[in-house]
Amino acid sequence: MRAMAVYQLKGGVGKTTTAVNLAALAARDKIPTLLWDLDPQGAASWILGIDKGHKQDALWSSDEPISRYIQPSTVPRLDVLSADSSLRKFHQSLSGKKEARQRMAEALGRLAEDYGLIIIDCPPMITPQMEGVLRAVDRILIPVEPSVLSIRAYDQIKSQFDWAKKSQWLPFVTMIDRRKPAHLRWVNTELQNYPEVLRTFVAFSASAERMLELRSPIVEQQPAVPLARNYQALWKALKPKLNLR
Repeated sequence: MRAMAVYQLKGGVGKTTTAVNLAALAARDKIPTLLWDLDPQGAASWILGIDKGHKQDALWSSDEPISRYIQPSTVPRLDVLSADSSLRKFHQSLSGKKEARQRMAEALGRLAEDYGLIIIDCPPMITPQMEGVLRAVDRILIPVEPSVLSIRAYDQIKSQFDWAKKSQWLPFVTMIDRRKPAHLRWVNTELQNYPEVLRTFVAFSASAERMLELRSPIVEQQPAVPLARNYQALWKALKPKLNLR
């Protein structure tokens, strides 16, 4: 079993859209997949058809079976550990990064029997507890929009979490808009300064709004549109890095 966190400090960069579509693609490849929604907004859970779940704060503060919190999604072979507003107190329910890492590692160990891949949609925050979660996973996927604030946030992440091995980071360029000269300029001149960034791009697309209307991953509903093909290419690039066949 492999565990991958999808994480960014800056909101609005397609983090949840990425998590949902990659999870759906993994499930389509017949990999039993769990999307663990740690973002209090619960957008990933909602897109996958979960209207109401169990409060996750109890999961972090008790020894209840984790299976009690898991629900099937609208996508075959894809389950969801849904988020709710109680996660706003997530950083208060654990004493620090050591306890967070220990509890997450224990949970992932129990889930390894049932899943081949766990994708964690993380909230955009830096806390010791969030660091503990990131220390427990195998890979950290980071959407980076070619904008000043998004790139600054990525640099902050690298500085804050300098313990991570280079192989753990999986940054990629997202929401690139070829109509914006600044985006093209960054890709053509600045991207070379970030050799660790995957050369698989996800373009800005209005199809993401359609996904919200349908409450279903775009790769499921409209697999031929450019956004879906972008995510298919990203998934193809990620599979060997996750040691998945």
